[in-house]
Amino acid sequence: MTHSSDSVAGLIDDQTEVLGWQVNLGQSQVSFSVPRGQSWWTGKEPRSCPGFGSDGKLHGLSSPNLSTCTRQEVQDYFDNGWTLTELIFSGLASEEAFYRPPYHELRHPLIFYFVHPAVFFVNKLRLAGLVSEPVDAYFEGLFDVGVDEMSWDDMSKNYIQWPSVDDCIAYRGRVYDLICKLIESDPALEDGHRPVTMEDPLWALFMGLEHERIHIETSSCLVRELPVAMVIPPPEYPALNLSGSSRDSKIESASFIPVPAGAIEVGKPTDWPSYGWDNEYGHRKATVSQFEATRTLISNGEFLDFVQAGGYRQPRYWSDEGYAWRSFRDLQYPTFWVPAREGGSGESFRLRTVFEEIEMPWNWPVVVNFHEAKAYACWRGEQDGVAGGYRLPSEAEHRRMRQLDNIERTEQVEDLYNLSLKHGSEGPVDAAGAESASFRDLFGNVWQWMEDHFYPLEGFKTHEYYDDFSTPCFDGRHHMILGGSFISIGDEASVFARFHFRPHFFQHAGIRLVRSSDDGAIVRLDRFNS
Repeated sequence: MTHSSDSVAGLIDDQTEVLGWQVNLGQSQVSFSVPRGQSWWTGKEPRSCPGFGSDGKLHGLSSPNLSTCTRQEVQDYFDNGWTLTELIFSGLASEEAFYRPPYHELRHPLIFYFVHPAVFFVNKLRLAGLVSEPVDAYFEGLFDVGVDEMSWDDMSKNYIQWPSVDDCIAYRGRVYDLICKLIESDPALEDGHRPVTMEDPLWALFMGLEHERIHIETSSCLVRELPVAMVIPPPEYPALNLSGSSRDSKIESASFIPVPAGAIEVGKPTDWPSYGWDNEYGHRKATVSQFEATRTLISNGEFLDFVQAGGYRQPRYWSDEGYAWRSFRDLQYPTFWVPAREGGSGESFRLRTVFEEIEMPWNWPVVVNFHEAKAYACWRGEQDGVAGGYRLPSEAEHRRMRQLDNIERTEQVEDLYNLSLKHGSEGPVDAAGAESASFRDLFGNVWQWMEDHFYPLEGFKTHEYYDDFSTPCFDGRHHMILGGSFISIGDEASVFARFHFRPHFFQHAGIRLVRSSDDGAIVRLDRFNS
């Protein structure tokens, strides 16, 4: 592809204004058949990739130990994430799926996310001085910066003629070769190397490895938002977590477990031998009063009662902003529920997973945004006649629940929970193996919305390689999510992970309820101060 200008503005012309995103159709020659042919894979094919299991599926690997990691371990971790990205995108069954903007128009089309992780590697490695030249300066400008999810009613569009899928594949192949050469040659990975720390240039490589895993999850959610006719499950994508799934919508309400008062600490030690994002470091101490929390996440079956009671049409359960969003979208039920009959009456819903629509598993956790989670908590408290009602947990309470189960300082929890693409979906909230000593799914399955705004810990510092990773979101407009989901991998699957989204945004995230006599040491920021 020949580029006459490095300016994105140079791509806007009369044709794109008239045709919008459809101007991109017809330029790609690659076959969009599923499964993809050999030419699709710019790194390892799934069946030869680290993480490929005896079940014929590709799963996520754990983060490498930065004190002891070998070149081969780093290469395996890189290959695993790189191929998982291409596996997710191999499920897009048409060119249109790459270029059609999401229905909410608040994010770029998927073609951006196909290339962005590779561009991120190059730009950060150049910033760290590990790479001296661009691979393609045009790509590394166009695909560099994504978008925050903005306001739910900001329907701005960018009329961009994106590169062809073929050119994007070629670019990814060049970046793959570049990173392989770096891993093979960088002296910081010599046998017996000292620990790689955030002061080392090679920190930029591990930043890229974890950034890719964030976008594996983000992209999977955007794929889940596409029309189902545009996607086909790739053969090597992990199977849905159907064992123990219930088709009976009459689900028993989650029981509450008492948690005694206690002190908590938040913050990842700076010498912990794994990569961490800036917001994980620093510290916070708090005392948490006694509270009670639901043993399980709230299921689709429990949430159905809220839907059938007309909860989406009753403003008293919603915040003003939440009900304005609901009205703007004219929603009557969760986004990933699909009416099986016209109007979606009764129990006639199916569930959209990443690549499929399936008969509704009523005992899977409901996937909702923060507005819906809060509305359900308000309604449920009214139904149960609880003085003071229910709310969502605070980060401090989530930490206290972990202490109760003795997992506060265990970094990798994939063996116990539905994380790291062990399965290709969320699964039953009451599944055997998902439990800890007291609670089920403290980690994995789906993220859990917190009451807290996203906030910095005491002693927070930005990192010079990515100084705006967290700080723009310390604005009182982003709510925390904790615990990870079925597709959280690496740092996202660790006990130190602290992530966040705006309340209208959809991730694989759900609900745990809390009741207490106080606010649970919730952190709320002035939304007018960033």
